[in-house]
Amino acid sequence: MLIGRFLIIIPMLAVAGNLAAKKKLAVTAGTLPTHGPLFVSLLVGTVVIIGALTFFPALSLGPIVEHLLMLQGRLF
Repeated sequence: MLIGRFLIIIPMLAVAGNLAAKKKLAVTAGTLPTHGPLFVSLLVGTVVIIGALTFFPALSLGPIVEHLLMLQGRLF
């Protein structure tokens, strides 16, 4: 198990070294700045959507379905 953990680190370090060695490119019209409100809103929106999709199955199978069945007159 110890060897399996360290074998995955070698390619990850290679990718990190490759990314660190890349040169910076000039800012163009297609560049999304990471310090503006657009980036922040896209990031927050993505986190909220992924979080909602993570918890939706548990909510739909739990309290929401139970409440809908209660409205139909079925109780557990």
